[in-house]
Amino acid sequence: MNANFDPTTDDELQAALAAGRQRRRTERRAASVLYNSVRDTIEIELTDGAAVRLPRAMIAEFRDVPAADMVKLRLSPVGYGIKLDAHDITISVQGLIAALATPGAMAAVLGKRGGSVTSEKKRESAQANGAKGGRPRKVSVAA
Repeated sequence: MNANFDPTTDDELQAALAAGRQRRRTERRAASVLYNSVRDTIEIELTDGAAVRLPRAMIAEFRDVPAADMVKLRLSPVGYGIKLDAHDITISVQGLIAALATPGAMAAVLGKRGGSVTSEKKRESAQANGAKGGRPRKVSVAA
């Protein structure tokens, strides 16, 4: 199969390079990765300033890796992945963060945050419910 392709022009090349630079400036990637042996956690700092600390046990690929080897963690060249070459492990940073932000996990975080909010109205409501004997007991129905 012989295909005819037009060569890339200098303008197209410059436009592609500019698009790549823009993407590197705005895209969320890992800026650094560190294994904390005291906490047995993996700490990832992102290019937007956000940071994530994950217990090693949460990441299946690292569960069986000796702690002494974890200090050899490194980033892929552009920051899209975390690599541990001695064990042939590469994990996508975006995939790892997305897996942590599942709808159930996010709902739990938001529910906990909402439940921890205090206000005068909430305090008054709790006192009124307490004066009535508190939350009603669940009734078991025999089948």
